[in-house]
Amino acid sequence: MKNKLISLLCILMLAGCYGKTEPAANENDRYFLFATPLRDHTIWLQAKAGLNSACDFYHVHCDWIGPNVIDTEKMNEVIETGILQQADGIITQGVIDSSLIQEAKEDGIPLILVDSDQPDSERFAYMGKDFKQQAELMLKDVEKHLGTKEKLKIAIQVAESDFSIAKQQIEQIKSVFQQHPGGYELVDISDSKSDIVRAKREWKNVLSQYPDINVAINFAAESAEPCAETAKEMNIRKHILIYAVDDMPATISMIKNGDIDGSIVTSFYDYGYQSIKLMMEYLDHGKKPESTTVYPTLMMVTKENVNTYKGDLNEKK
Repeated sequence: MKNKLISLLCILMLAGCYGKTEPAANENDRYFLFATPLRDHTIWLQAKAGLNSACDFYHVHCDWIGPNVIDTEKMNEVIETGILQQADGIITQGVIDSSLIQEAKEDGIPLILVDSDQPDSERFAYMGKDFKQQAELMLKDVEKHLGTKEKLKIAIQVAESDFSIAKQQIEQIKSVFQQHPGGYELVDISDSKSDIVRAKREWKNVLSQYPDINVAINFAAESAEPCAETAKEMNIRKHILIYAVDDMPATISMIKNGDIDGSIVTSFYDYGYQSIKLMMEYLDHGKKPESTTVYPTLMMVTKENVNTYKGDLNEKK
C-alpha cells in the first residue's frame, strides 16, 4: 500500500485554506485529487458533483481542493502536495506549472488536464472543448442572425488573456471567422480576471469606445451578464449579438429572457466523472484511453433549445 501519510499535515493545511470534500466510506485504498481552479464557482461545482458521483461509485477517496479566485501559485501548491502524498491520480486545469505534470509522470501518477490543455506536456489525458467546433457553432449562429454579407465587428472578453485556454479560443475565432464572406474585424480583447465587477467595467470601456460592435463573445463564464447589462444601459442591445460559454443559471435565464443570444455548453460533470473512470480503468486494468485528447459533447444553447438541451447533452454522452 502506498504511503499516503507522507505529507498528511501539509494536505490538511491546504484543504483548510482552499476547501475539501468529505470522502465517502472508503472501501478502496485509492486516493484521487481534483485541484480545482475555482473552488466555489457555479460551473466548476458541476465537475465536483461528477467527481463525487464517480468516487462514490468506485468507493475511492477523492478531494476537491483549490483557491476561490484565480491563483495558479496556489493551484501549484495543491498539486505539489498531491504528488508528495502519492495520490493515485490528479485532475486539474491546464494552467499549472508544466514541470509538475512531468513530476507526476515520473512518480507514476496519471494526471488529467480538463478545460485547458498543455498538449506538449506528459499529461495522461486532456478532456475539454474542441475550440474549433466552438468557433464554428458561434459563426453558424451569427450568420443565422446577420446573414453572410454583413461585416462582423467583434469584441471578446476572457478571464485571463495570458492563459493558453484564452489564446487557443481566440485563435480559433480568428481562423474560423475568416471564412465569413462579409469579413470580420476583432476590435478588442479584454480580461475579466474572473471578477464580475471588473467584467462590467471592461465591457463598459469597450462598448463606449466601439459602439458599432455587432458581436460580443464572452469566454469568461461570469462576463455575459455584465455585457448584456451594459449593452442595455447603452441602448445598443438590439444592434449586438451576445454569446457566452457554460450554463450557469444566470446565463440560462438570460437566454430565456432574450438578454443574450446563446451559450456554448459542455459537460463539466464529465470532467469529474469521466476523469475518474479513465484513471480507474488504467489503474485496475492497464487500459489507456484510445486518444489522449477527449472531447465532450459541445452544444450551442439558444432560445430555441434552452428547455431541452440538457436532455440532448446527456443523450449524446
